[in-house]
Amino acid sequence: MKDKKLLIVEDELLISRHIEQMAQNLGYQVVEVTDSGEEALNLVREKSPDLVLMDIRLKGAVDGIEAATRIWKQYSIPIVYLTAYADEDTLKKATSAEPFGYLIKPFEEKELLVAIEMAFYKHQVETRIKDQQRWLNAILSSIADGVLSTDHLGRVNFINPIGEDLLGKRSSQIARKNLEEVFLIQDEETGKVTGITKEIISSGLPNNRNLYLLRREDRIPVELKASLIKNEQNEIVGSVLIFRDITLRKLQEERLSYLAIHDSLTGLPNRLLFIDRLKMSLEQAKRKKLKVGVLMLDLDFFKTINDTYGHSFGDLVLIKAAKRLSQLLRKSDTVARFGGDEFMVLLGELSSVSTGLQVADRIVQAFNLPFSIEGRAIISTASIGLAIFPDDGEETEGLIKKADIALYAAKEAGRNNVRQYSE
Repeated sequence: MKDKKLLIVEDELLISRHIEQMAQNLGYQVVEVTDSGEEALNLVREKSPDLVLMDIRLKGAVDGIEAATRIWKQYSIPIVYLTAYADEDTLKKATSAEPFGYLIKPFEEKELLVAIEMAFYKHQVETRIKDQQRWLNAILSSIADGVLSTDHLGRVNFINPIGEDLLGKRSSQIARKNLEEVFLIQDEETGKVTGITKEIISSGLPNNRNLYLLRREDRIPVELKASLIKNEQNEIVGSVLIFRDITLRKLQEERLSYLAIHDSLTGLPNRLLFIDRLKMSLEQAKRKKLKVGVLMLDLDFFKTINDTYGHSFGDLVLIKAAKRLSQLLRKSDTVARFGGDEFMVLLGELSSVSTGLQVADRIVQAFNLPFSIEGRAIISTASIGLAIFPDDGEETEGLIKKADIALYAAKEAGRNNVRQYSE
């Protein structure tokens, strides 16, 4: 108690001396007594008191309410008002300084003690809360997720800088607005646009669904978590949303999904996707009573190109070969790379075997033309094996195996030609 310093501002000299004596009797240090609001402001700056006992009505240009308001805003020093008036208008005006207590004159020493100690306690609690709030705001402002909170009516009362950036709106633009007005999400599966409400938060956000945060004309894929805030009586007093931009993760997932079924060098479908498409094509052909062609293609003497110019150059040849193959076929057909210099071609809905042979012959002729790679004209001819559904088989693996057998027959026949599977 002895280390607490008080400033007394009272325009009645006798009363001020009486209050000073009571404060000293209670063990407080009185740094100064003044009857002026202007002087009180100067004394606060010079003496740094821990608490000000302020008469509401003072003579001069600066009354007690104005002086107290300025002291609180500039120095955060707690104020206890002294007044002989307890009317509603006076008390209402006095609240602008956020007082920590009132004393109605005249008062006893015990009343003064209670008022001062309660003011110190309230100030200590408030300071602790403000410190915690500053820490919390610093933490929420520094994390990489957007954080938004609402009051019990669902009105926005906080959003951190990341959240502002994701929403594309500043805190001042959405403060006190209903959450469902400012936070709109779209379910990718249903296309439905929904404003988040506490009812939705209470029932639970959809799990394992792709959600997009709508921002003007943009859609941002987000990971969203939300929960209600409840008090000790289990009453809802607010809600909090934590949301994260997962655009990069979505791109990575899409890339991984793409690579799982495509060749990383040429961008063509790989064995897995080719077999899947072949199965579907066979089912359609069965219903329509049509044929399906399966071609297996090898680049002739590709190993010589690798050995002569290096594997990086060989990769460029494979890329050129993949592009040429794709240009020779219909969009409904599928070209796949099975590995090395081996390619597969799916010719769907053929009317006859001869049509499949004509396509294969056209490919062979096209591969007699050179590839222009790094200023060199490289010729890499092709050998092709052809198997026809249902003539040569009705199952995917069987047709692929028979196309492979036909390919070896083409190679044994001197390469740069086509062979259809034959028993």
